[in-house]
Amino acid sequence: MKPVGRERGVIVLLLLVVLALTAAGALLLTGLEANRATPAAVARRTATALAEARGALLGYAAAYPDRAGVNSRTAGPGLLPCPDTRLDSNDVAGQADSPCALSSATETGLLPWRTLALPDLRDGTGAPLWYALANGYRNNPAGVVNSDTPADLRLDNCRLDGRSIAALMLAPGAPLGRQQRNADALATRYQASHYLEEANASRGDGCFGSATGASANDVLVAIDREALNAVMERRVLAEVLRALRRYAADPEANDRNGQDPVCLAASAAGDCDTALPWLSPWAAPATSPFAGVVGTRTGQLPLRRVGVSFAAPYLARWTLAGGTLTSTGVSPPSAACLRDTTQPCVVQPPGFRAGTVLRRDAAADGEPRCRWPGGSALVCERSVAVADAGGSGNSLVRRETIAFSGLPRQIQRPDATHLRREATSLKAEILPAGASVDISLEDVVRNPAGQAQAVGASRLRLEAGAPVNEFVVEDVPLDLEVDDDGQLEPANRASPGELPAWFVANRWQDYVLVAYCPALAPGNGGRACTAGADCLVLTRRSQDGAAQTLNDVTGLVVLAGAALPSQQRSAGDPAQWFEGDNARLGGQFTEQAPDAGFNDRLRQLESHD
Repeated sequence: MKPVGRERGVIVLLLLVVLALTAAGALLLTGLEANRATPAAVARRTATALAEARGALLGYAAAYPDRAGVNSRTAGPGLLPCPDTRLDSNDVAGQADSPCALSSATETGLLPWRTLALPDLRDGTGAPLWYALANGYRNNPAGVVNSDTPADLRLDNCRLDGRSIAALMLAPGAPLGRQQRNADALATRYQASHYLEEANASRGDGCFGSATGASANDVLVAIDREALNAVMERRVLAEVLRALRRYAADPEANDRNGQDPVCLAASAAGDCDTALPWLSPWAAPATSPFAGVVGTRTGQLPLRRVGVSFAAPYLARWTLAGGTLTSTGVSPPSAACLRDTTQPCVVQPPGFRAGTVLRRDAAADGEPRCRWPGGSALVCERSVAVADAGGSGNSLVRRETIAFSGLPRQIQRPDATHLRREATSLKAEILPAGASVDISLEDVVRNPAGQAQAVGASRLRLEAGAPVNEFVVEDVPLDLEVDDDGQLEPANRASPGELPAWFVANRWQDYVLVAYCPALAPGNGGRACTAGADCLVLTRRSQDGAAQTLNDVTGLVVLAGAALPSQQRSAGDPAQWFEGDNARLGGQFTEQAPDAGFNDRLRQLESHD
């Protein structure tokens, strides 16, 4: 009898031999099967891999602002990953290698399949897919990306008048000539000439070719600018619709659990929600304030952006006993003027012959304006002027600056004669934790020749815990807010309808036109329009020339595509942005499939659209 241990060892050895032979046979069969694959089967597998890569890239572009690890709030849709151009100690195969650029010949490399959450895609011959990216869409670094962003890759025509390509996917096919494809050899793994041929094998020129033959067998699939624009524009339209619908559903920002407490107790329909904002009249986007104007139902989005000064005929009053007061200059404003707006201010700075009463309700010297630094902060400024009662011909201009943060906001929805407004109010209270109030008065004397001399300034600052007899700032316009904290309307935000920061960072507001019927105007209670009377009219044209006319449309968002050859985007004429009926800014609009003379995209404001 053989020892049991030896017998088991022989059995294990036999099993290993059988497994090895089986594996070798499987590899042999796989190789034979690949060699026997018909050209049609190879082409199908190649087409499938290229289509999967193209779909993943478009999905990546659409969702780029939502990607985990994206630290920039200004990076919007349309950005694409760099190619995989190297393998070093800091990365792994299939990972995008940033930065990339035509200038550094790193615009072409292997498809970053790992970054795209794909398997290691191969063409029908087993070769890895390659990938090229236009400068304007690379995610690191990136500039403004919108419908007019240039795409500098060219296919079969290296002149700039050729087809505009944003990205290319390339299937190398079987090796030709002296091409070597040892995946373990880094010297050839990232060398384009071992996979691609002719124009495709060169880097840094943005020029590619699709011709195949004895000396070239690359198969190319492109993402042209139009395809990428379609993805970006759908995302932008969705953001605008979401913001407008959220605004209309809760313009006062007082809903709780989806219900308006004022509406629940209302005795009139006008007390309930549903109000779109008054729009900004159409103007050249480079100079438009994008600020709402009462009575405007067709125009640009009214936007409240961080750090942008806007017209604000606000009202303010206060009585403040506490706080820290500082003064500078030869004739600073008196403490009484700074602490209590109900008291008359007598001024007699240098150059004045007599004491003169300066009233805060005097005619404004210039337009009152406010600025939103973000969050709950607000800075508002106004100036008033008074002439010397002693007849010297001199005048005093007092600039008042009010800055506060951390105070509660009250929002009043728009109505027939007002924009949506906000206010803050404290009476017989103390400043809450995290709050502050900072008020300053600065005086300048002007002589009859127009020369100005600063004569003094005073400042009053209150920190959290300071007593407040009264502090009220009201009638500050509150247009659609642009996100300032990286979160769209979390529970503690005051006004619904925020737009993401990337929206304005990439100038998408320039491309948007909004129109709605009189029935949806503020003050009308959201009643329905009458078809054929005061509704908007939308004509939908199909590719075969058939037309469908809708005469019961309550509101539309129109998004301009890339500039057509005849359009100059620096002009204020809406025809330089929109086509046909859409450019007339009337009550009639057109929707059709994009072609050489039309690329507007439209969506209806109705929630079911």
